[in-house]
Amino acid sequence: MKNLIIKSILIFGIMTFLNAGMVGESVRYIGLTPSSHALQSFAILIGCLMISLVSFITLLIFNRSYNSVWKVAVLFEILYLLMLLWSQTNPFTYFTQRTDENLLNLLLYVNSIAIFLFISLFDIIYSKIVSSEKTTIDQE
Repeated sequence: MKNLIIKSILIFGIMTFLNAGMVGESVRYIGLTPSSHALQSFAILIGCLMISLVSFITLLIFNRSYNSVWKVAVLFEILYLLMLLWSQTNPFTYFTQRTDENLLNLLLYVNSIAIFLFISLFDIIYSKIVSSEKTTIDQE
């Protein structure tokens, strides 16, 4: 149980700071002035911290259901996407109205999915390494 709590805190922290950091990178990539979107990165950080708290409480209540890293990452991702939907950030408006604001909204979703895939890929690779080391040790 302790290992899962430590891993989940680590996953929540990584996903929180990567999502908040990618907002600044997206603003710079689009070419918007950072001063006009400085609070958006801060708002995403605060939102992700609240999501991390809710996810952690959920993990403590339903600890038997969340026994792997990818389940914890899925929980965070679902809550993050719900937060974006509730804040009326529509990723599909960019395809009808091509403005920089709508492109930033689309990139919020794309970055979040990319971060989730990165965490999942890291978990798969780590699991393969640990299982191969375990079989090597068992064979000796």
